[in-house]
Amino acid sequence: MSMAQRSWTDSGFLLGEWEVRPRHGTLLKRADEKSLPIQLEPRVMAVLGCLARHAGEVVTRDEFIAEVWGGRVVSDEALSRCVSLLRQVLADDSREPRFIRTVSRVGYTLLQSPMPLVAAAPGEVASGPGEAPVAPPPTERMRAAKTLRSLGLRRGVVMGVACVGVVAGLAALYSPRVTHSEVDGPPPPVTRLLVLPFDTSQARDFGRDVGNELADEIADSLAHVERLRISGRTSASALAASHVSALEAGRRLGVDAVLDGAVAESPPGLRVTVRLTATSDARVLWSRVYERKPEDIFAVQSSIASAVVRELVGLLSRDWLAGVPSVEPDSRNLQAYQLYLRGAHQVRLRGEDSLRTAVDLFSAAARRDPAYARAQVGLANAYALLPSYTFEDPAEMYSLAEKALATADRLAQSRSASAGIRAYLAFMRRQWNDAETAFRTAIAVDPNNPDMRQMYSQLLGAVGRLDAALSQARLAQELDPLAPVVADRIGVLHLWLGQDAEAANDVALARELGLEEAAYPETKIILKLHQHADAEAADALRKLQQAVHRSEDWIEPTLDAYRHPEKRPAAIAMLDAAQKSGAISARIYFGAMVLLESPQRAMYAFAALDDRDANDLEFLFAAEAAAVRRDPQFGDFVRKMGLEAYWNRFGWPGACQPQGARIICH
Repeated sequence: MSMAQRSWTDSGFLLGEWEVRPRHGTLLKRADEKSLPIQLEPRVMAVLGCLARHAGEVVTRDEFIAEVWGGRVVSDEALSRCVSLLRQVLADDSREPRFIRTVSRVGYTLLQSPMPLVAAAPGEVASGPGEAPVAPPPTERMRAAKTLRSLGLRRGVVMGVACVGVVAGLAALYSPRVTHSEVDGPPPPVTRLLVLPFDTSQARDFGRDVGNELADEIADSLAHVERLRISGRTSASALAASHVSALEAGRRLGVDAVLDGAVAESPPGLRVTVRLTATSDARVLWSRVYERKPEDIFAVQSSIASAVVRELVGLLSRDWLAGVPSVEPDSRNLQAYQLYLRGAHQVRLRGEDSLRTAVDLFSAAARRDPAYARAQVGLANAYALLPSYTFEDPAEMYSLAEKALATADRLAQSRSASAGIRAYLAFMRRQWNDAETAFRTAIAVDPNNPDMRQMYSQLLGAVGRLDAALSQARLAQELDPLAPVVADRIGVLHLWLGQDAEAANDVALARELGLEEAAYPETKIILKLHQHADAEAADALRKLQQAVHRSEDWIEPTLDAYRHPEKRPAAIAMLDAAQKSGAISARIYFGAMVLLESPQRAMYAFAALDDRDANDLEFLFAAEAAAVRRDPQFGDFVRKMGLEAYWNRFGWPGACQPQGARIICH
């Protein structure tokens, strides 16, 4: 929708019991006289506005990108997060929705029709509820290409060595049509590979499910080779969504070759087309067409991956093929495998709705095939992630994840597929030694998994090894340069290390890639303070307080005391009173005590946090918390957190060292 032809909903509308003011960014519950307006992030409000303009219709991901993000390429997680926040504010149940319904693998629908709040302003299109708006001009959709082009020029992206594949031999059982390049001369060396999502526009039902996961299955198998670098899924999906050619996508990520394909209906089965293209000279190194019945999809996946190996083996050392796992799934039940594929896709989307859907799909797959170990591993992964996106009790979700992993152990001989989930669970439970060991195992098994690298970075940061945490985050970015959460993670670490200019650049990049707000807005407030943008920091704090209907009176005095140490005793006394009365949260109080250099209160506040996480702990190793670390009791504090045992086994951080029976930090 162009700015010149806006909808009447932009002026404000009623949605059930809610009064929505898009221009103010607020929602107000009209039936409650004591209710205060709730401030929404601009992009979250834009998503609600888009749904309102298309009330009763299914709004697809591409339509959200065109109308809300102006055609700029963003990750699926950015949209899922916006919808999740809307559901939290509206108190909407994703299982029995009153407002927003998820249409699996398609988009979202606003169930209630918005009602006009005010008359349409001059120049606006006063279309009625449900009337289709004018589509955005095609030029808006092309902004994605410009964004990624500028990103590619600035970031330098994917590095690495070696393209490999899996289990050769099964392809000989079939007779697919093969096409080789007619270009003379030896093929260019292939050392880095991008596997793009397969085109499923000509497929339906099972074919679409298979197409969504086929590229991931191949990439997963290739990525298990230690010397291989496969570009991450977020980058691959973002480039595919921008509708650039496979060749252009590969060149933007700096890879040597691109594997892409398409799945189409070919009654009575499927036609799968796969192509490998060199980015240096646009040479098609290899292409292949498979025509299969749906029940043969297991063989299709294995034969495609095997064919990749066979065609590339002449470019590589045969020794690199040792130990590469097969892509063949561990279920021969077609329906169970289909459910698993759909669940794996939902996990990658993140967000509350997607993860709950994943739990349902993996559970259904396990019921269909009780011996299906991968379904249990997928179920454990979804349960482990849920507390980060919902208000579910972490202890309950982690217990369910452990139960699913125990079932997987009984069904499978190898625990390698579940190593990453075990590492994450140990980390979230602050079992530092177990987490470190499990992360090392997981990375050895899957060295090209950017998500694993990022989670390992969080562990290293929590135990005070900030430089090592930054190194792992950078490796994740090399693997997946268009992942917004990775850019944000690097920005947080630069902030802790006192590298404010780098932190600001990383935060800007994360937003450019689609991350509207950090999962931890407090870190961006600290960056504003470092930049002496106190007014912006105060505004951000007000939004946090308004969102939970708490007092804002303490904000200005606290920021003033941050700048003027002589005012800190009075500010600390005021914050003590605010914390006791519930006017501020325990996390805000903890952060304020660190900023105002009150070590005893900071350590007490941290210990009192019910849901303290990795960012809270690694904040104590940041440059900002030097006064806290210098306190004589900080050594006993970290010992109680279990860090001494970890440091004795895996190495001490630069900030702390043992001196006899004492731990001295600076």
